[in-house]
Amino acid sequence: MAGVLERPLLETPYAVLDVETTGLSAGLDRIVEIAVARVEPDKDPQIVLDTLINPERLVSATWIHGITDADVADAPTFPEIVPLLLRALEGCVVSAYNIYFDARFLEFELSRAGVLNSPPQLCLMYLRPLLGLGRACSLGEACRFHGIPYRPLHTSAADTLAASLLLKAYQLEFADQNLYTFEDLARGKRYKFLRTLEHEPLTLFDGSSTHTLSALLKPRKR
Repeated sequence: MAGVLERPLLETPYAVLDVETTGLSAGLDRIVEIAVARVEPDKDPQIVLDTLINPERLVSATWIHGITDADVADAPTFPEIVPLLLRALEGCVVSAYNIYFDARFLEFELSRAGVLNSPPQLCLMYLRPLLGLGRACSLGEACRFHGIPYRPLHTSAADTLAASLLLKAYQLEFADQNLYTFEDLARGKRYKFLRTLEHEPLTLFDGSSTHTLSALLKPRKR
């Protein structure tokens, strides 16, 4: 059986991410900010990547995320952060609140950099109804339900951290519902993201010095 289906849900690392973009169409629009938090077994979520990105085009949708052309003028381009991003995603099931949006942009940008593999994915928005916790809803509503502090500022780091804490809450449900592997989670369910659990996690593709590259990063001012 391929991918992560046979892996234990509570012993597998997750990479929770969020992107802000210039619009809604991956390929036409580009990523302008990305944050990734790793959720390791028995550890608190830790943000391991947080940066603005120069999209190499004019920024739009500023009314949503507040990012301007001036903000990203000296930010790294996406190809420049790929080694750091792959290290952040290495060995993980990639998760996001509405993975269908974030994954389209992530896979487009990675494909431009020559990374064609699609990692296993978990959608935290649709994991909620899958576990019988309620309907698919906004990140803010899900956070209120679980008592997780959250302000809807459309910053990647804040959304990533909130989604990571939701994942920790859902992991408690895995145990309570006797779900032990990804195969248990997927059995009999029809959500599209579950098909990606047959994919292998991403791995590092070269020996690039992530220590040197980290100097390129430009987190948004808080």
